[in-house]
Amino acid sequence: MQIVKMDDGKEVNASEGKVLKVEDIMGSHIEDPITFWGQSIELIQDLLKMSTALTEICPFAAEVFGDPVPEKIYGGLYSEDQCWYRCKLEKMMNNEKCLMTYVDYGNSETLKKSCIVELPEDLQCPILASKFRLWGLQIPLKQDVTPFDQGRRFLASLINDKIIRVSHRDTAQDGAFLVDAESEGLNIGQEVAEKGFAEKCNAASVHNYEGIKSNTAPMISGRKAEGFQGLSSGSQRVKNMLQSRNGQLGCKPKGRVDAVEHKNRDLKMDGENALVHASVRKTLIQRSPGQKLNMIKMQHDQRLLEDQNEKLRAQNSTYLQNCHLLEGQLKQQQLELKQTRDRRRYAPLHYVPNVRRDRLMRRTRCYTTCKYKRKHSYLDLPDTTCLRRLRFHKEVITEKMEEELKQHQEAELKLSAELKHAVETKLKCLASKVENLKRVRSEFNENRFGNDLSEAVKVITEGCLCALLSMKGLESTWNEYNCAQETLQTCNSVDEVHSLIDQRNEVRSTLYAAAEEFISEVDKLPIGDRVNILKSLACSLDAAYGPYEVEHNSYDVLDQFFEWRNNKLQEFNNVKHRTANSLRVLSEWFDKAMKFFDLTSSTPLSSMEIVTSVDVLLDQAEYDVCTELEISTTPKGEADMKIIHGAFNKVMQKINEEQDLLLVVQNKYVASVQFKEHVGQWLNTYPNVGDLLSIKRSVKNLKAQLRWKLVEKNNLEDLGNYDEVKIQEMKEEIHRLRDKIYEEICCEQKEYDRLGNVVQNWFPELPLLYPEAAIKMYMQSAGLLTNSLERDLFDPEPMRELSNKRPLVCSEVKSQRILLKGYSVDIDTEAKMIERAAKYHQAWSVLKEESGLLPILYLFACKSEPVAYVMVPFYPGWCLKTVQATNPLISAEIINVMQGVAVGLQTLHNSNIVHGALHPHNVFAVNRERGIVGDFDFTKTADQRNIASWMVADKLDLVAPEVRSGQSAAPATDVFAYGCLLLWLNFPKKDFKVNTDGTPDFSDLSMDPKLLSLVSRLICFNPNDRLQVDQVLKDDLFLGFKTPDTIHEETNTSRSDETIVISAFAGEIKSELLGEAAT
Repeated sequence: MQIVKMDDGKEVNASEGKVLKVEDIMGSHIEDPITFWGQSIELIQDLLKMSTALTEICPFAAEVFGDPVPEKIYGGLYSEDQCWYRCKLEKMMNNEKCLMTYVDYGNSETLKKSCIVELPEDLQCPILASKFRLWGLQIPLKQDVTPFDQGRRFLASLINDKIIRVSHRDTAQDGAFLVDAESEGLNIGQEVAEKGFAEKCNAASVHNYEGIKSNTAPMISGRKAEGFQGLSSGSQRVKNMLQSRNGQLGCKPKGRVDAVEHKNRDLKMDGENALVHASVRKTLIQRSPGQKLNMIKMQHDQRLLEDQNEKLRAQNSTYLQNCHLLEGQLKQQQLELKQTRDRRRYAPLHYVPNVRRDRLMRRTRCYTTCKYKRKHSYLDLPDTTCLRRLRFHKEVITEKMEEELKQHQEAELKLSAELKHAVETKLKCLASKVENLKRVRSEFNENRFGNDLSEAVKVITEGCLCALLSMKGLESTWNEYNCAQETLQTCNSVDEVHSLIDQRNEVRSTLYAAAEEFISEVDKLPIGDRVNILKSLACSLDAAYGPYEVEHNSYDVLDQFFEWRNNKLQEFNNVKHRTANSLRVLSEWFDKAMKFFDLTSSTPLSSMEIVTSVDVLLDQAEYDVCTELEISTTPKGEADMKIIHGAFNKVMQKINEEQDLLLVVQNKYVASVQFKEHVGQWLNTYPNVGDLLSIKRSVKNLKAQLRWKLVEKNNLEDLGNYDEVKIQEMKEEIHRLRDKIYEEICCEQKEYDRLGNVVQNWFPELPLLYPEAAIKMYMQSAGLLTNSLERDLFDPEPMRELSNKRPLVCSEVKSQRILLKGYSVDIDTEAKMIERAAKYHQAWSVLKEESGLLPILYLFACKSEPVAYVMVPFYPGWCLKTVQATNPLISAEIINVMQGVAVGLQTLHNSNIVHGALHPHNVFAVNRERGIVGDFDFTKTADQRNIASWMVADKLDLVAPEVRSGQSAAPATDVFAYGCLLLWLNFPKKDFKVNTDGTPDFSDLSMDPKLLSLVSRLICFNPNDRLQVDQVLKDDLFLGFKTPDTIHEETNTSRSDETIVISAFAGEIKSELLGEAAT
């Protein structure tokens, strides 16, 4: 594995191109010469919080009941510092004692059950310590106990209580992180290998280290509980880690024990080495190949070891007292050293020549040694181990004294240097702060104390628009007018309608006068400017203070805000005044000093006047400048922000209230102006239907002439011997008559549109007064139904190949083909048919050509037969069935066509219409670029249409499973049919099988992932799981395509049939039909 260090400091695995994880940790426990435990630097604060929580909870927590379980975390009382830490069960030693591992530090200890307590759920969080192993190293298989123990101590000297930077390489089988470790520029793994405590290995050996470690586990177990717990951690150790205190193994305080206690603990480690080695050798013998583990013997050895530990703890208490005596001697030495320095203050130590300094240091060491020897004879310690440890601590005390002496020397040097430049330092500090103050004042935000809110309050209070006096009367009069119109609309008696008309006209005149007064009053007000001011003010406040929240306060927050603002401004101005005054006084002092030191100046000044108060002036100026800087730069507190946001919400509430009022006034103003313009023409006149009736009479005359010409033509043709020229002239005359009839019908539609608008808005009584005009019928059918069209007016061509169940004929209108669909109806069926057709037409009229629906041109009834005809454009050869049979669509064309079909279904579903008849014969691919959905049988319900026999695409059934099981048709039913059509278009020759739930089986098909995802969500069994049409259009399959454009592509000879027919019938009207306007 090749590791490359990038320019930004990151380490990259060159063979795999991965960035290695690098983190800083603090070592907490040494397991073997290449394995250690540690915590990430980022978790130090968590360790402190955990220690605090355990200290508060564990002393009052319940002791563990029964035997602990390995999966749970408990609180354990650490024997060395008597503090609580989190631990987990390693194994049960006997009925009363357990081997517990402190999970946040890595070390283990045998605890009694009485020292283990239950922890709440909030402390059952993940452990904070991780196990690390040096990458590329392994312990020699035949390593003895002593090198193993020395390797642990050596690794502890490199890692313990130091910031270690580790680079993660891999993870071993036992969960340990395989890392490269560095400390203070040293490669820890390289150092361990050079000392011979470990050897290099290949990657496989590193990963399988768990097997090797199992052979060395008995060597560690003897010391794991006692000998190396000095490497574990406590709350005080965490604080030491934060201060990055580094030192040698055995010379640092652990847990919450002071330095003297730790010295005694080091004495204990050497005192029990013999027993530990004996236990280690015994364990190695037990783990030798060919012998079984003797559990009873191990437990007996454990008891012996614990008894020996108790004896060592008793000795430790005695040694602790002796160490306290040593500390007293150390304090006495420090006192004598201080007295010596006081006597020689005229000659500081850092000025003593090197020879004298060395001689003094040797005397200090000699004095310390003599004192220690006298104390040592007093201690009368029994063994050489204790003497060796005491000598070691004597050296430590000596080094500490030398270090303190060095620190005092450095402090004296620093103080001497500062005294030399005291004035310069003080003036430089003050000048820097004054410079910062100038910058802060120049950049000071006046809105810090809510100046913008104060100005906003003035804007909304001074120029606030109250409710207009004339608007209340206008609203009441308008309500009376609307009631009068509703009464006229529901009136069915011709005798009563005239009196209601008079009442309505009287109220209308009153309303007209009120509207004039209101318009006049509004014109005098700057409403437009006020709206712009409030809009700009709301935007600026929203950008400064965030989103507006509605608050319902029982007190006036604005008064509280102004009180807070005045206090803050007064306090800030006082601080600025004190700062200016302090700097002014200091400037005057500098002027006096300049005059005093000017030898040519004649101003009488004494030296005492110049020198006496300079320190006070400098200190006061610095204090005032710092105070102003603190006020100017310190963020506002929570209480201040609460007051400001309360005022902001109140101001925004008032702005919104006034904006709502202005919006009402503007809407009323627009409505009043429109009312005045439209009603003004009807104040002295009344609409009539004479023009409409005249057009109807003209249409009747033209139809009579057309019938007469048709009879003449038929008679001539029946004679057999006729003049071809004369017949051709008669055909042209018939064609001209038909064109005139269509033109008159267009004029009739215009007049109906005009009268429908008048009826809907101003004169609802017209249908009752003029029943012969059939205005009500026109409005109920959304402008589709007409009595002027008849089947005999067309030159029909039967289309039996399209349908043999109902009359279906094709004809031409202005050289373009249209289709007439005939439906047998009775009185009830005809009403339902008109209602459904009108609803369909209203849905189409919202987007028209962009709706994705086939338009309905006209709806008329046959006078001689109970048949109703629907007139629609005719697209010969463009239905999906014909297109797929002759020239199947390619993938891009399928997406375009089905996107248009989805738009059509979306239009219907938004109007609460279920198509129910989506099949290949009723979907058209116009010019192979745009799909539109055809109309359906308006005489049938959606359920009746959906179960028809033609709801198939070849052999693929398009009926949803829930409809076959008896449920009603719903929008999800159309979605299922749409999904089946999409599947059929992509696989037209596939013989689909049906699953047991009734859905088609397409598991064996190889299709585009996007198509597969969409189809699987369209034809699923549960209708609630199917996509809605809005979601279909947002699918990834259609996102790459634009929304289909209006269908009016030009061909080589002429435009498409749909555009021409719509232009012939709807385009000439040049205005929306009444039903469209109502929609």
